[in-house]
Amino acid sequence: MDAASTQGPPPKRLQALEVAERSGSERAPDVDYIDLQPYLHLLAERWRLIASTVALAVFATAISALFFLPRLYRADAVLRPVSTPAVESKLAGMLGGLSGGGLLSGGGLGGSLGGLAMSLTGGGSNDAEEYLAILRGFQFNINMIERHHLSRKVLTSAGIFSTIFSSRGKDPRWRIYRILEKRFDCEYSIKTGNVKLDFLAPSRSDAEQILSYYIDDLRDLLRSREITIASSAINSLKEEANRTPDSLMRSELYELAAKQVQRKKMAQVEADFAFRVLDPPAASDRPYSPNVLLDCFIVGFLTALVVSIYVLLRYSQQEEAERRTMQMTDDGRMEKYSRSTAASRRL
Repeated sequence: MDAASTQGPPPKRLQALEVAERSGSERAPDVDYIDLQPYLHLLAERWRLIASTVALAVFATAISALFFLPRLYRADAVLRPVSTPAVESKLAGMLGGLSGGGLLSGGGLGGSLGGLAMSLTGGGSNDAEEYLAILRGFQFNINMIERHHLSRKVLTSAGIFSTIFSSRGKDPRWRIYRILEKRFDCEYSIKTGNVKLDFLAPSRSDAEQILSYYIDDLRDLLRSREITIASSAINSLKEEANRTPDSLMRSELYELAAKQVQRKKMAQVEADFAFRVLDPPAASDRPYSPNVLLDCFIVGFLTALVVSIYVLLRYSQQEEAERRTMQMTDDGRMEKYSRSTAASRRL
């Protein structure tokens, strides 16, 4: 028997590659063609390895999500900034009642309702953008945490890994703020005109309570700012009225001061000042994070992709090594045949 018969048939992978090469060579040379059949055949041969690895990764992800990762509940709330027309109608009713009851004489105060409404803080998108900037601000978040004594609760709810990686900062206030940045979110919808708030916490009660603190502290901040502005305006107008010798100018200044007094009183007593709470904070009975099904699906898909790439790379290298071995064997046979032929000729 010759050496070719003892060599045996080539492996199946090499047969598949040779068939693919022959089929590719029979095609037109100007057409780019990639045959995926050998690669799919390799993956089909190793489906048990891929399936077992994916199952192990999905199982580990499910166990980690169910027993080790902290559960977070999300509380949602919806606000509606108070628009200028709503303030105008409310002021019109109040001023009309005062004039009808004889408490105010003359039409100067009622006729200047438009000027008073323009002096008030307008609603709409500008106010909503201002509210979002305040809610996301560093000072507002830190003041809220210190006011309600939430530092320990926020830091302990961050988890072990977050505490380790965030402990590099020297200022603990920035650690708290970075945690709140990940837990709190707000957005304004131009279509509906509403502001949506949400907060994540380890329990439903904490999520609802802290989100309520955000809403109440925002209203208190806007209320105190409005009262401060109105008080400063009242003092300035009274001082100017006392200094002016013109009686007509003095009466106009007192009317402006009366408007500011009305503005201040509205800010003090109005329950829905600056915005209305359309949907109070409420947290679902199901945890928002971790999402076990979604996490398992993502991990399973990525694991299958990585293992498939590994299988293709590994067996491509093996095929290349087998190809080189066969080439060296063929070269050895050719060299041996040449030597035998040369020896026979010499004889």
